Amino acid sequence: MNILAFDDPERRHTEKTVRRPRLPAMSAEEFSAWLKHVDFSERHAARILQISRTTIAKYRQEGAPAHIGFACSAIALGMPMWKPHTD
Repeated sequence: MNILAFDDPERRHTEKTVRRPRLPAMSAEEFSAWLKHVDFSERHAARILQISRTTIAKYRQEGAPAHIGFACSAIALGMPMWKPHTD
């Protein structure tokens, strides 16, 4: 591995290294509809999803990432928290 390549200023901001903002996987409208469907307040949703109320408000305005969408689906379906089987 060429360690000097990491110090190359030309390489620091190439297309491969620049982080692009991700589009939300769950739209703001979908997230708000989920809150209404499960009848959760922002405070309760924050507690259940283990995120801040500020983040809940952000998701209501801007949408939510995929992992939150999956969690919302699981909650809406009444699925319990994942626990591995012990055989």
